[in-house]
Amino acid sequence: MNTSQGKTRSRNDVICRYVIDRTTHTEPEFREKVSGPESIPENLGISGFAKKCVSKCTAKKVINDVIGLFPIFTWLRHYNVRQWLPGDLVSGLTVGVVHIPQSMAFSLLAGLPPVFGLYSSFYPVLIYTLMGTSRHISVGTFAVTSLLTQAVVIRFVPDEPAAALILSNTSTPTADMTTASMVGVSEADMRRVAVASSLMLLMGVFQLVFGILRLGFITAYLSEPLIQAFTTGAAIHVVTSQVPSVLGYTDFASSNGIASFYKVLVAMGNWFEIFRNLPNTHVPTLVVSIVSIGLLVTGREINLRYKKKLKVPIPTEVIVVIITTVTSHFAMFQRNIGVVIVDNIPTGLPAPRLPDTSILINIIGDAFAIAIVGFAISISLSKMYAQKYGYQIDSNQELIAYGASNVVPAFFLCFPNAAALARCVIQENTGGNTQVVGLISVVIVLVTVLWLGPIFEPLPRCVLGCIIIVGLFGILQQFSQLKPVYKMSKIDFVVWIVTLLAVVTLGVDMGLLAGVVFSMLSVIFRTQTAKCEVLGSVAGTDIYRNCHNYLAAVPYSGIVIFKFYSALYYANKDFFKKRLIKATGVDPEAVIVERKKLEENSRSGTCCCVFRGKKYDVSNEDPEARSDVDTSKELGSTSGNNSRPPTCGVACEVRAIVLDCSAISFLDLVGVKTLKAVCENYKEIGVDFLLAAVNADVRNSLLAGGYYDVTSLDSEYVSVHDAAVHIKHFHDKEMPSGEDVCEL
Repeated sequence: MNTSQGKTRSRNDVICRYVIDRTTHTEPEFREKVSGPESIPENLGISGFAKKCVSKCTAKKVINDVIGLFPIFTWLRHYNVRQWLPGDLVSGLTVGVVHIPQSMAFSLLAGLPPVFGLYSSFYPVLIYTLMGTSRHISVGTFAVTSLLTQAVVIRFVPDEPAAALILSNTSTPTADMTTASMVGVSEADMRRVAVASSLMLLMGVFQLVFGILRLGFITAYLSEPLIQAFTTGAAIHVVTSQVPSVLGYTDFASSNGIASFYKVLVAMGNWFEIFRNLPNTHVPTLVVSIVSIGLLVTGREINLRYKKKLKVPIPTEVIVVIITTVTSHFAMFQRNIGVVIVDNIPTGLPAPRLPDTSILINIIGDAFAIAIVGFAISISLSKMYAQKYGYQIDSNQELIAYGASNVVPAFFLCFPNAAALARCVIQENTGGNTQVVGLISVVIVLVTVLWLGPIFEPLPRCVLGCIIIVGLFGILQQFSQLKPVYKMSKIDFVVWIVTLLAVVTLGVDMGLLAGVVFSMLSVIFRTQTAKCEVLGSVAGTDIYRNCHNYLAAVPYSGIVIFKFYSALYYANKDFFKKRLIKATGVDPEAVIVERKKLEENSRSGTCCCVFRGKKYDVSNEDPEARSDVDTSKELGSTSGNNSRPPTCGVACEVRAIVLDCSAISFLDLVGVKTLKAVCENYKEIGVDFLLAAVNADVRNSLLAGGYYDVTSLDSEYVSVHDAAVHIKHFHDKEMPSGEDVCEL
């Protein structure tokens, strides 16, 4: 191989040229000449693999793996106190204070008394701080997981008077946890907590199993448009659930089930009930809500507009909670004007209690859905911040951390948790650098649980609903992403819309499943209708481009270079064959059938063939209808060509087909059989079928499937140029004017 380089200057630019002089290579020749025979991995078998794993399992490795479950011991040794501690301290105090109103609000959203939200902002945060790998997410109570929890809680322990009818049901919680009461907490509320804790336990078990089995890759099936649409649809449900609280409805029957969600979509169902109850709006509660929303929105806009100037964002939620709590206490809102307040908040941490195990079998589906949803939201935020700040996230370790932060707190009256977008933004904006923020926020929540809880008892519940609604503004603003998504990808736009409608109409859990299924079907659809091209050579180069898009790309006479941009498998095999026939203009199966038909009728002479660019197309005509056609006239245009004598009288202007396999990632069994059949059929009518640029995995599939039994190993070439030059040389063809370019 001789290589030469030269440089010329043109308009102050350096133009590099290369000239390569070598012989054409088939793939077997190239492997033997350059790298020798390919090495085949050793097949150890199950017993050999087990012995290999045991031999690698040393005491030191086991210790390192155990320590690896707690990344805090690794990064804490390299903690930069001077650079990171000031930001972590400010961020920890701010996030810890924000945890208090949000945890109580999300606890109400889950259908539980507010104090259980404080517990759920203590134990999970502490455990994730020890085991998590993300530095910038804030786990704890979150709107979406709370909404999903509420659906399960209400199903097992409905609101009064329906709750009285279900007390005797054997599927309801009956463990010690439900009989052991807390001061100021009703028996029905304890039953709801029992359901929520059991759901949290099973959710954590699922996540732990996913982590142990190294299933962190499942997040690859959750695309960005899907997550945006899912969180937006969930936010719509959350807002719907909080509107009655904001308006002060004391007796509001919300609809449940698929039918009711469909009614929501057509302005009926829950929203119909909301509008129908407008005359029953509690005016004092509405006034408190309007004032609270006004303050929250104002603070949010100030934080957004002056983000760069404010060293620490204004904790608007905390300010609103303090103002309304103090006002409610001195004005006696509940006694004088009938505003519903938070009321009893017990102090102290609860003793560990065993969650009810009798309902686990009935909530497997719900727990699995919440486990996937919680992990999807949390890992998405983790990866976003990791990419922004340049560090790595271990998806499998994150699964273990989430699992542990759900399993252990389930014994302490907590409910399912995940990372909350609003708190993550606050943690980042206030200068948080590491999970030390979590340790500091845990201290703030602990102080509140032990001593400060009763201070928040006069807080109006409608204020917590306002905090939830305003906190979801950022998620609802994701509707603005529809326009750029539509410009970039129409299919992703459809995934966005379908997922949103599915979440709104079917519910959060089933909507996510429907969105994932539709997203995967869209990928299958793309592979079923993959892009195909007929390539031509750019004169004077070894570059091949689409004949239709590049005027300089001219096809070789008698050679069709076909490129398929997808894996070849059972779902797109028919599409592949149709496009290949269209590209070549030759349907080998139709030619073979016609030839056999003519042979059976004892007719001599040439048999018909499907020509590229001819009106006579065997693939689109009934063979019976062409029995009287004079095929000699159709073939007369090629009779003068200097062509190879055809086999069995077949006259065809296509001499060879080169399949560019560079974009084919894999073949399944059906794909291999399809290529074998195509190769055999074209070979039977005298057309060579060659492969070029085949990757190792595809080649192994071809070898295992017996493809090279119907052709030779020399029919595979290193590159398209090798195959084209080789065919052109041996068939003595010249470049045409390009008038037979085929459009696909």
